[in-house]
Amino acid sequence: MSIDNQQENATPEYKTRSQSGVSAHKVVYTGVFTAIYFVIFFAIGMLGFFGPQFMLVSGPLAFLIEGTIIILMLNKIKSFGALTALGIIIGLLMLLTGHSWTTLLFTTVMAFLGDLLAWTGRYVNRGKNIFAYAILQLWYIGAWLPIFYAADAYFADIASQMGQEYADQMQALFTPKILIIFLIIDFFLSLVGGWIGTVLLQKHFNKAGIA
Repeated sequence: MSIDNQQENATPEYKTRSQSGVSAHKVVYTGVFTAIYFVIFFAIGMLGFFGPQFMLVSGPLAFLIEGTIIILMLNKIKSFGALTALGIIIGLLMLLTGHSWTTLLFTTVMAFLGDLLAWTGRYVNRGKNIFAYAILQLWYIGAWLPIFYAADAYFADIASQMGQEYADQMQALFTPKILIIFLIIDFFLSLVGGWIGTVLLQKHFNKAGIA
């Protein structure tokens, strides 16, 4: 057998191993970025323990900070399914921590739509990546969706966990009208957060070889 034939026969195996290695790295990166995203979300969300009003601070703060994580993730992995996987995992974690099933539904759907948009730009289009992040962040409303159709049961559950006074304060603050306004603010602040992530990616992460 000639050397050329040997190289030709070895090519498929080489490609398979190479592709497997790349896929493994992408799975690892997806797990790492998902973990970082959730830790930041959880840490900022702890502000809510000081009172329901602090949720109006923790939410916008998270939208601004998490943009950098997602923008970096999109540029690093550049594969359809990574953002969707993040959404599913976050949704499952929220479900396990006592949140409504609507949270899992919203995280999955919004992550998929964001993933799809970023994919159309091959994960390198800055504008599409920013909007993909903003779409992803709309999942936050999923945790509060029961307020629209089962408010009494929702706040009764809050009272059992945080106390009646906390639940009453939250019910007075988080009305359906306020949540709709919050959703709009969520989207626009997420656009800002995505833009910040893009700027940091260009100025720092690319130079450092992280992205």
